[in-house]
Amino acid sequence: MTTKNFYNTVYQKNHPSQYAGGDDGMPERTDELQTRTKEWLDLTGLSSISTAELLEIGCGMAFLSNIHSGWHGAEFSKTAVDRVKNRDGYNTRIFEEDAQSLSFKDASFDGVFTWAALEHVPDPNQACIEIDRVLKQEGYGLIAPAWNCRSWTVKKLEQRSNRELNWIEKIEKIFIPLREIIIVRAMLALPKRFLNELKLVVIRKPLRLQFKILDPRWDMIEKYGHVSDDDAVADIDPHAGICFFKSRDYKIISHPNFLARITARHKPLIVQKPKG
Repeated sequence: MTTKNFYNTVYQKNHPSQYAGGDDGMPERTDELQTRTKEWLDLTGLSSISTAELLEIGCGMAFLSNIHSGWHGAEFSKTAVDRVKNRDGYNTRIFEEDAQSLSFKDASFDGVFTWAALEHVPDPNQACIEIDRVLKQEGYGLIAPAWNCRSWTVKKLEQRSNRELNWIEKIEKIFIPLREIIIVRAMLALPKRFLNELKLVVIRKPLRLQFKILDPRWDMIEKYGHVSDDDAVADIDPHAGICFFKSRDYKIISHPNFLARITARHKPLIVQKPKG
């Protein structure tokens, strides 16, 4: 199964998925995301600018489309786009888009936001380049993928019995509890974070977004059911996202100092593009 086919499937009406929702209901997190997106709009002042143009990347069933009059949605699944247009009208500003190659012109949007989407993009570095491209000078971004997706989640190691696993997977499964301990995770992450902070000072040129490629087991998803992040194709550390934008002279509003950057965990990344 391809990624495209997977999302076209999960957005089918009445499919038992967190993504699909229903025409008469919304996924459980919608209220939370509406609140947090409104907080971002208020923080940046975009909520009071009626002419502001906003882009949501990975908008799914467009349950945040009423967040602002200037909302536009970019969604990878044709099924979701078609369902939204059937529900809300053909002129609804939702577009079938690949986050790695957006069709919008340079500097089209005053704000770009994305919730739990970039971890599903094969090359999130290219997606961030596209965000930078379509964002206007002094525009604002809210970048909030599911940070640090687990390799064992996409392999369904916790659901599969030992007889289904090869010896490498069995070892990986044994060490899952250890790797979930926050101190262990910090010990593994901090050296790389300090190195990237050094690169920001020494190299002083745009850095690539560092990420690990994940390989979801679509067959295991079909067998055991779909849960959050088992379809992720990229493991992204929030500090890598910070370095990508800071190296391009963005203001890092959400993580304004060294300590906040180096200890970044699950918090959304809020940035402002420089003037020029």
